[in-house]
Amino acid sequence: MSSIFGIFNIGRLALFANQRALSVTSQNIANVNTPGYTRQQAIFSSTTPMDSAPGQLGTGVQISEVRRVFDKFIQDQLTAQKSNLGRFGVERGALGRVEAVFNDSDGVGLHQSLSEFFAAFHDLANNPQGLPERVSLMEQARTLSANFTQMNDQLQQIRKDLNTEVEGVLGEVNTLAEQVADLNGQIAQVTISGQNANDLRDQRERLLQDLAEKINFSSFENDLGEVSILIGGKLLVESTASFTLRGVVNQDNAGFADVGYDPGTGTITDITSFIENGRLKGLVDLRDTLLPGYINQLDQMAAAIVNEVNQQHRAGYGLDGSTGNDFFSPLAPTVTGLSGNTGSGTIAATVNDPSLLTLDAYQLTFAGANYTIQNLRTGSSATAAYVDPTTVAFEGIQIAMSGAPANGDTFEISVHRGMSGSIALSAIDPNEIAASSTAAGVPGDNSNALLLAQLQEKEVTGLGDATFQSFYSQYVGEVGSRSRLAQRSLLAEQVIDQNLIHQREEISGVSLDEETANLIKFQRAFEASARLISVADELLQTILAIKR
Repeated sequence: MSSIFGIFNIGRLALFANQRALSVTSQNIANVNTPGYTRQQAIFSSTTPMDSAPGQLGTGVQISEVRRVFDKFIQDQLTAQKSNLGRFGVERGALGRVEAVFNDSDGVGLHQSLSEFFAAFHDLANNPQGLPERVSLMEQARTLSANFTQMNDQLQQIRKDLNTEVEGVLGEVNTLAEQVADLNGQIAQVTISGQNANDLRDQRERLLQDLAEKINFSSFENDLGEVSILIGGKLLVESTASFTLRGVVNQDNAGFADVGYDPGTGTITDITSFIENGRLKGLVDLRDTLLPGYINQLDQMAAAIVNEVNQQHRAGYGLDGSTGNDFFSPLAPTVTGLSGNTGSGTIAATVNDPSLLTLDAYQLTFAGANYTIQNLRTGSSATAAYVDPTTVAFEGIQIAMSGAPANGDTFEISVHRGMSGSIALSAIDPNEIAASSTAAGVPGDNSNALLLAQLQEKEVTGLGDATFQSFYSQYVGEVGSRSRLAQRSLLAEQVIDQNLIHQREEISGVSLDEETANLIKFQRAFEASARLISVADELLQTILAIKR
């Protein structure tokens, strides 16, 4: 084609190529503010040369590829970073709510009511036969109980809200998985046709980042450009198919939802323990570990107050000569059988020696012909052969077993569980408040009231040898410290995220300066190509003029 018509064709190809390059540049400029857009680049290449003498002659130019300009390493880091942001973001929000539960700044919190409760015992000691002091003491006890109940209700509500959010995040994950699977199909079709699915890949990258913010995952891409997503070793997305995550009620966890994987075969697998990052991880950890721990400490404190005050109160005498009365409603141990139990054993627990109570959690298990009761904090345990019925005393708790428990059946026993939500003044009247240590001392003896007031400074074994006030201060400090840690961690992760976004923008972002230069460059090339065709036309006209 080393003819004038060959020059025509070279000019034509150059026009087309530079026109397409201008289109790519226009697309970049148009998307300069589009989040997640990856700059595209037109790749020029020469067309196949033709043989000629004394050597090959070129035949023109073409756009061989429109390529995304990106760094996969940075893109993968940015996607993984979203999981950290998701987890610390949900922790900061939830812990902010928890911290507000312990806000004593207005003088109406638990710290204040605890001080006023023991101050009322001092007032009673100053006037042991005074009815106003006795009525005031009972009101302070009711206020203290109400504060415990209110805090327990608020913490329980936060836990329920977290569970609701878990269900919501699972729905969002499923929606994103469906969208990624749909884009997989579109990208595969484009790839099979020999094209680059640049814009579709950008859309999918944004979906993957949204998904990573909610749950951590691993992924790989096949030759067709389809990405497969795995969570806990289970395929969430494979080619154009997506599978489902479902909330599965766990009766051993207050009926809250575990994360189940449903491959559509009718069998749902619990993958909660495989979730390591993202909002879902933060929500599950807060709901199942951190919040229960805070509620447990509140229960322990309420139970310790009830146990210590009741023991001392039962030792004293009221104005009516009565003794042995509880000041608060007595502790009532709870027994909870796990949902997987298959036997018919019946377990009941009562307090048989309040002075030995540890306020720890216990577990009773049956293995073969034996049972074992174990303190879950200290590890201390007792094992013996089970005979129906059996009654055993362990660390202040009397446990009655009967029926036919199966091998492996497990029961959780606690003296303090739920105490912050149920602490209440017992059914005593003011005259039954035991201010005197002896019957003969009534009505003027105040020695038992003094001992009750001094409980405020007693180091309680069930609270780790801390006083009520120091235990609560440590407790509140722990909540505040964790909240500040979550805030600092989130800020640090936000800085890392911004750095990664900046690195990505340096490579994949649209620079208007660069694109403007490209615009002029391709425009001039287009004009030169047009001039080339014009020159070829003039050459052809010259030849035709010779013939005339």
